[in-house]
Amino acid sequence: MHQQLTNLSDKELISLARKQKNREAEGILMERYCHLLVAVSLPHITGQPGAQVNVLYPTLLQQLSNSLKTQTIYKVNEWMHHVVKGNFTKPDKSVPFYPSRDVRDMLHIENKVVKTSGNNLERQDMIAQLQLAIDRLGAEDREFITRFYLENQSFATLAAEKGYRMEKVRHILKTAKNKLAKQFMHQTYAK
Repeated sequence: MHQQLTNLSDKELISLARKQKNREAEGILMERYCHLLVAVSLPHITGQPGAQVNVLYPTLLQQLSNSLKTQTIYKVNEWMHHVVKGNFTKPDKSVPFYPSRDVRDMLHIENKVVKTSGNNLERQDMIAQLQLAIDRLGAEDREFITRFYLENQSFATLAAEKGYRMEKVRHILKTAKNKLAKQFMHQTYAK
C-alpha cells in the first residue's frame, strides 16, 4: 500500500487524508515536503535564541495535520510555508491558509481547462478567450508564452537565442503566465 500511495499526486494524497482519514497518505505528504518544512522554519529558529527544536517540529507537524483536515489546500508548498510562518508570528493562534489571488486564478483556469476537455464547443470558446488574452500581452511576454507553451521550446533554447540566463527566462515566463491568467480572468468576469 505504501508504494501505491507514494505514486499518487499531492491532490490525491490530500483527498485520501481528508475524506478517508488515511494517516499513511498524510504521512507520505509530510515526508514528501519535510525538506521544505525544515528550510522554511530554519531561519526563524536561528533567529530565536533558546528555540527548542524537539518541541517545535512536533508542534508544527500537529498544526499541519489539523489544517490538512479542515482547510482547502491548492498547493502544498504555499500551505506549508503559510502554516510555518503563522506559527512563528502568531504561535497562539491557528491562522487559516488562504492561497494568493494569483494561485486561485491559475487554479480556476486549470479547472476550467479540465472541465472543457470533453466538450468541443466549450473548448473552442476557451481557445478563443485564451488567444484574445495572449494577444493583449506585451510583445516579449506573448513571444515567450507562445514559444514555450505552444511551440514547446525549452528554457535553454529561449535563453540562448535571447542571450538571457535561464533564471531570467524562468522569471519572464512566470510573470507572463500570471499576466495571462489575470487577462483571462478579467475577460471571464467581464462577460
